[in-house]
Amino acid sequence: MRARGGQVAVYLVLALVAVTFLAMMNVGAFLAVRAKTRAMNAGDAAALAAARRQGELLNAIGQANINHLKMLFNTSLSPSEIVEQCREIEMRQRRDCFLGPIDGIADGNGFARSNGAEPDEGMLQILRQHATDVRTKYKGNPDLYPEPWEGAWDEYAAKIETAISEGIWAGPDNIDYLDAASGHFLLKRQFYNAVAGRCWCWFHFNAPGLVENYSSFRDWAPLPSVSDEERFRRCANCEIYSLHLKTVTGSALQVFGREAVKRLADKTDEDVEAAFALLSDQEHVWFAFGDEWEPWSSGRFKFSPEEFPVVGAVRPEYDVAGCAVVCRIRSHIQDVVTDGGGRDIEWTAAAKPFGTVDVGSGLDVVTAMPSRLVTAAFTDVRLVPVDSVGGTEYATSDEAWMTHVREHLPKYLDSGTSAIDGACFYCAQLIDWEKPVVHEEGKRFLKNNSSTCRRPEGSGSARGGTPHGH
Repeated sequence: MRARGGQVAVYLVLALVAVTFLAMMNVGAFLAVRAKTRAMNAGDAAALAAARRQGELLNAIGQANINHLKMLFNTSLSPSEIVEQCREIEMRQRRDCFLGPIDGIADGNGFARSNGAEPDEGMLQILRQHATDVRTKYKGNPDLYPEPWEGAWDEYAAKIETAISEGIWAGPDNIDYLDAASGHFLLKRQFYNAVAGRCWCWFHFNAPGLVENYSSFRDWAPLPSVSDEERFRRCANCEIYSLHLKTVTGSALQVFGREAVKRLADKTDEDVEAAFALLSDQEHVWFAFGDEWEPWSSGRFKFSPEEFPVVGAVRPEYDVAGCAVVCRIRSHIQDVVTDGGGRDIEWTAAAKPFGTVDVGSGLDVVTAMPSRLVTAAFTDVRLVPVDSVGGTEYATSDEAWMTHVREHLPKYLDSGTSAIDGACFYCAQLIDWEKPVVHEEGKRFLKNNSSTCRRPEGSGSARGGTPHGH
């Protein structure tokens, strides 16, 4: 029996289509891997660059503390001239602390662009709007937002606008907005992710009783607000890549202590006696590490040794949180097979400046100086786990999250789900959360399976894992 003419051609066409499809799938996989690699490289490089800027600023402010101290021993100037020089040193420190970290945006952008990152229009709009808010809200309410010096808010807004004038490639993801508060489940993105994925074990570990006892949106406590004291303290620091410093006012002898004065200024007891009047002047301002500079094992983080999200032990001289950088990189991968849009790639990286101080008996953590004074002690920058930084609950480079926190949440707490739009991912989870059937599902799971919930082990956080790469 003879084959009909043309059958071989049909099979060849089908084979060619299959081969072409497989080739396109391979191309798509290659593009996805390349985009992910580029995002990782761009995010890591941007975070390290911005953290390096933080370290340079801390060293400049710390060296200025020492220069200020040594100025008090200057015998070639009159006491009034010495005081004037000290005031100039203080102003340079204020400017470095308040304006300097914004340069980290440009530093991060440069490295992100050179590693193939794409511009982030969402973050650009967030920062443009914030510059406007600074000129209106902050500047217009001096009792709530005191300026570090006259005209500081205008300079601050202008510096932000200059930094973003060409665009944003590495979004700063841990901005310390002056009014930003935390400590509420509705301000945690993990809550929404747990609802979306029905991750009831997250509730078991992080919100015991919430699923079982929740009845409606009226059960939620009001969103927290920042105290005036906390807001005033934050006004001394840059919101973007904050150094988390504070000022200490007092005499050199009071703030440093006599022995530290001699050691840091390389002076003798006779020198101290000769300059005693200036060393006892109570009006001098020094820059010190704020409360955020605390051990990772205490305070906001309270990581126990087995929970800390790194592999290996942390040496005591490096066991300190504080200023750090979190950068978010976004890119888009086109679907080459269906030409139907594609998907987004996102990478978040964190980095921090590190150093040690010599306290006479050996190396110690940078906060070990008298009164936690800053010195030029920072020598290195390293990538760190994002979960060890803090401040990321607000996820400030996520435009959808910022809109949800600022606009949708107040409406939800006031009127429930009728006031929000399910097109917002976070609002959609709240709409789901309000359904009794969802709570019944959670109750059944926790009743029958809570004993099987296990915290992840290894280099991730023992608090339920981490969605981040570092």
